[in-house]
Amino acid sequence: MMSTLTDRYISQVVRRLPEHHRDDIASEIAATIDDMVAAEAEPAGDGTGAPGPDSAERRVLGRLGDPAELARRYSGARHYLVGPEIYPVWLRVLRWLMPIVGVIAAVAGGVLYLSTTPEAGLGGLIGEVVTAVASALLWLFAAWTLLVVIVERTTPEGDRNPLATAASWDPAELDRAPAPADSRVDAIVSLVLLALLAAVPFVPSTFLYIGHLNGGEPLVDPAIPTAWIAGYLALIGTLALVQVWHLARPATSRVRLAVEVLADIVFGVFLTALVLSQDSVIHPEIVSAGGNDLATTTVRWGVIASIWVIVVWDQIETLRAYRRDAAEAG
Repeated sequence: MMSTLTDRYISQVVRRLPEHHRDDIASEIAATIDDMVAAEAEPAGDGTGAPGPDSAERRVLGRLGDPAELARRYSGARHYLVGPEIYPVWLRVLRWLMPIVGVIAAVAGGVLYLSTTPEAGLGGLIGEVVTAVASALLWLFAAWTLLVVIVERTTPEGDRNPLATAASWDPAELDRAPAPADSRVDAIVSLVLLALLAAVPFVPSTFLYIGHLNGGEPLVDPAIPTAWIAGYLALIGTLALVQVWHLARPATSRVRLAVEVLADIVFGVFLTALVLSQDSVIHPEIVSAGGNDLATTTVRWGVIASIWVIVVWDQIETLRAYRRDAAEAG
């Protein structure tokens, strides 16, 4: 026979559950409490005697915990925004993307300000850049988090989430050299970023909301020789092959690290030479829309600074990943 205290406890649990499950779960909890109280009421082996029924019942309910928490365990509902299985991927992608998106937004904001303001000033430029970066980072955070949440919520309970860093563990893994799951994530993120970079020469200016400055034509100067574009795409292809190598053989490799660092630096030098050798890498109608030379000069050095910020950041992340993988494999 359940006491009023146990009745109240069970009522607090089942009222948080769907009606069609309440009776079965109430019966299951009641039986569990009865068994636990009976075990608790047995005399202790140290001769201290058995606790009274009320005391035993309170101890049992205390071990079962908060009725709301017990109801959550029975409901199987996911009471979190980003689950523990995909949190490492969510965080890693944000850490890769936020600096890159911030730099791109800063350049786009600066170009827009300098190209549309006849008498541009340093204070106005800084304000426009800060606003553009803050807006872009907020949109990135919201969009990526929303995508992760949708994937998390649409994955059936018990199925492996496609964004999870590793499949179910197999004891056979102990017989093989460690292959950190984070390495796979790094390679996939890098391939996505490289695909976005490969699309830059063909992206219309409307993508950055400045299409009104050049009639929606490409963002980059169409007068750039084809050889430069071909070299740009070839270098991106080389970097992509390194990441495919990473996917195929995720184990730590100093040779691959050296190749990756060298390819990144060569890419940065190539882009710097491209910017310095051309009158403009941005569509000339965008740069000259403000009618002042400050726009051209600022955009040129802003693009070069952006290139090396991204290259340096990529080196930091690459070396960090290498040290992490080496530590896990060691």
